[in-house]
Amino acid sequence: MALVVNTLSYKETLQQVLASVDIAKREPKWFGPGASLNRTADKTRASGPLLSECLLLVLVHDLLFASRGIQAAKAWPPKERLEKYKSQLHAELVRLQIRRKKKSVEELRSGEAERKIAGRIPRWCRVNTLKVSQAEAINQLQKAGFTLVDTETLDQEHQFARSRHVRHVLAFHPKATSKLMSLPLFRTGGLILQDLASCFPAEVLDPRTWASSEVDALDATSAPGNKTSHLSALMLGQGTLTALERAPQRFKTLVKMLDRAGCLASRGGNVHPKKDDFLAMEPLGDGALVRFMLLDPSCSGSGIVNRLDYLTSQDDEQDNIEQVLPDDNRPAPLDARLASLAALQQRMIRHAMTFPSLERFTYSTCSVHEEENEHVVKAVLESPEAKEGHWSLAPRSDVLPTWNERGRPEACGGDEKMASWPCAM
Repeated sequence: MALVVNTLSYKETLQQVLASVDIAKREPKWFGPGASLNRTADKTRASGPLLSECLLLVLVHDLLFASRGIQAAKAWPPKERLEKYKSQLHAELVRLQIRRKKKSVEELRSGEAERKIAGRIPRWCRVNTLKVSQAEAINQLQKAGFTLVDTETLDQEHQFARSRHVRHVLAFHPKATSKLMSLPLFRTGGLILQDLASCFPAEVLDPRTWASSEVDALDATSAPGNKTSHLSALMLGQGTLTALERAPQRFKTLVKMLDRAGCLASRGGNVHPKKDDFLAMEPLGDGALVRFMLLDPSCSGSGIVNRLDYLTSQDDEQDNIEQVLPDDNRPAPLDARLASLAALQQRMIRHAMTFPSLERFTYSTCSVHEEENEHVVKAVLESPEAKEGHWSLAPRSDVLPTWNERGRPEACGGDEKMASWPCAM
């Protein structure tokens, strides 16, 4: 993964260097269009660069940027052929650096702005109270060399702080991730890597705030399972929490994550995973007793600011769970995909509103587009299901009152009350 990410970071630079030296023309047997690698490739590949072009980018990246060079057998022909051009390739790289007035070759990497943004975002972790108390988790972290601070910023890699908005959530320095993942606390499921915004839905829903007895709850779209295990922890592992996921592979991931978090009903917890489609669930059947629900449907994922989409040639976002594609299997334009996603989101919310015992539910996206946020909420509140079920937005006092960022009034048609719902960006 590191090799792929680094190669893509220098992709534009590598392509310009290769255009000057033209390795594919000089070494057609290995890197030209007629290379054997292309002839033996999967015939079902629709489009995109030739495999020989991809291989050439990776090899030249290692030749120019990796201290150990190309990691392959010394006598491997592609490596042997490429190394003959190392001086020419390096000279072209230096010329490109000079033309662009960069102080170092490293400054030729793309995505500098995105990396700066990602570098400012803390590594958020949730203490899994099904496995360990927050006090014990903090004690273990301090023994591992971390220092608890009460500040707005984390200047040192060993510092961490409590979230001011969500219980049992801790913020670490971005560079602390690898150390955190090496701790027994993480390996045993006591500490879960989970973004702060991802913790909002369960925190807002928290059935124990609104119900005095054990309840039936539902996570309508569960995989990979972090929100599910968070809700299970807030329910103290009591009552019944059904977790739906229709995709087979994602369902396997869901079960694995829930098992690691210690919340599977088959292992003494309260979560019952089911490989089912939420839209096929009968409100008067299996959903008759559901009182609380998490609803986090497919979305564009455009609000995830530390992803690596900028390294690819695609200008628009990839969908969080599944791509919305037209009939010819080509990615749809952004506006068409947003319309398709919004239609699905509205359909799921309106279905949720028909569950007879449902008292509260949260709708969440990881999108910055108003088409998936304010517009969806406005539309469903005007639907027959909302009117028949007397559904309305919860007041700000019930929905993360300490969180300042909210919806945009202009996207809500000027409705200030509607704009008071959280905007977790």
